Amino acid sequence: MKCVRCLTDNASKVAEAPDGSKAWEVYFCNRCDFVWRSSEEPEVIDPDKRDPWFQMADVEVEDIPVFSPVPPLRK
Repeated sequence: MKCVRCLTDNASKVAEAPDGSKAWEVYFCNRCDFVWRSSEEPEVIDPDKRDPWFQMADVEVEDIPVFSPVPPLRK
């Protein structure tokens, strides 16, 4: 499945409405770690309506610096 953020075929469905109604489904991209629901607004899940600043097509994810590293656990 195509990711709505990085536009690669690395997304998959990870959850759905527990009542079986398909009212919503949750998807996850293994490349850019983006998570979205099928019930999101079009500005979130439609690449043609998303702000281009948020798109990650043609971005090397591995080159993005980590801004908030997780501190080590206290003992």
